[in-house]
Amino acid sequence: MIRKLAEFASLYEHRPIKNNAGGMLSPHMFLAWFALQALKPKAIIESGVFLGQGTWFFERACPDAQLYCVDLNLARIQYRSDRAEYFDRDFSAIDWNRLPNDETLLFFDDHQDAYERVKTAKWFGFKHLIFEDNFPRSQGDCYSLKKAFMYSGFKFSPLPYWSLRAKLKWKVAKHFGILADKYVGVSPNELDAQYLRQNLAVYHEFPPIFRAERTMWGDLWDDLNYPTPDALLSSVEEEYQRRFMDEAMSYGWMCYARLK
Repeated sequence: MIRKLAEFASLYEHRPIKNNAGGMLSPHMFLAWFALQALKPKAIIESGVFLGQGTWFFERACPDAQLYCVDLNLARIQYRSDRAEYFDRDFSAIDWNRLPNDETLLFFDDHQDAYERVKTAKWFGFKHLIFEDNFPRSQGDCYSLKKAFMYSGFKFSPLPYWSLRAKLKWKVAKHFGILADKYVGVSPNELDAQYLRQNLAVYHEFPPIFRAERTMWGDLWDDLNYPTPDALLSSVEEEYQRRFMDEAMSYGWMCYARLK
């Protein structure tokens, strides 16, 4: 991975969208580009396109792959690929039966319930998944695989993209008069972790290029609250590495998962 950093840095300078705030920056974009080159899928489903920066890098990582781009708001896309087919429906509401299960990669950057995404992918028969936002316990706006493995359960959020599963649990709790904070709050969700262990052959968190002193939320990036793989680099030794350092706080424990 370290040997590939310089090649990617040169490519990153030619990216079509210079300000991709709110989307992937260099740390995650490099990890996605590297993983796609290694996996060489014949088809890529990108759920959560945002401005289209990821699509541009996916084209360059896998120039022969068929691209399927899914986003509920296609109007905001700035880069559109001539090779991609676009959908404005949720990933789970599209018929993917024509795609080769073992050679399709699902790339989720849609801030939805990752546990439910795994179950839907299994139902379709897909094997390879990448979750760009794999938030740790008590952080982020969606339920992630990392949260499941950390037994963090659900956390109440008033945001409109709060997961459907958490909303249903909240409604059940209110209906039966159960104290919602005990039912959908911070209680460990061991059943989810058990399901993932039974159905995933691989769960791998990609390492940060640099590890900053603080997380994207501004608190101390410690090992207790934010267990993290070892960073690829510890200091800037070449000028091209400086951008990776400058954007190090955008790291979000991106992971690869392979279903059995």
